Amino acid sequence: MNEAVKLLRAQMLLSTECLEKLRAVKEALRDTSNGLGVNAAVQALETPLAKLGQIAKLQDKFLQEAGNKRMTAYAASMPDSVERDAVMRLIARVQGLENEMQKELASTQALLQRSKDFVDFHINVMTQTAANDTYAPPGAAEVENHRGIKMFDANV
Repeated sequence: MNEAVKLLRAQMLLSTECLEKLRAVKEALRDTSNGLGVNAAVQALETPLAKLGQIAKLQDKFLQEAGNKRMTAYAASMPDSVERDAVMRLIARVQGLENEMQKELASTQALLQRSKDFVDFHINVMTQTAANDTYAPPGAAEVENHRGIKMFDANV
């Protein structure tokens, strides 16, 4: 039982740290147009994410040994006790943090997409051609542009 509490507490602390670092990445993307600070913010996020992955592996190993697939199933199989209530509260907190991280990640991805679209627009204006992605999605037609010239063949 103590193992489950330790794992969940570690996961909760690392999830909180990841959420803070993800917000820092989002702020760096939003507040700077030249990308200063983004690399440092992303590098700061990598360490807690790696630790969170290690905790997830330990949790999977623990659940395999316990014979359960999910932590909620493990907690539900326990008899009523203070420890069970603590595990259930920790599970709820961890799930809440994971939901917050998903929302922050989605908004950060949208911010990155808008930044990419902004750059593509300015490339189109400067070159008077249509900028396209370097790699087309699988199965997509590979059309360079509408005018039939390469993007960087035009004089800027």
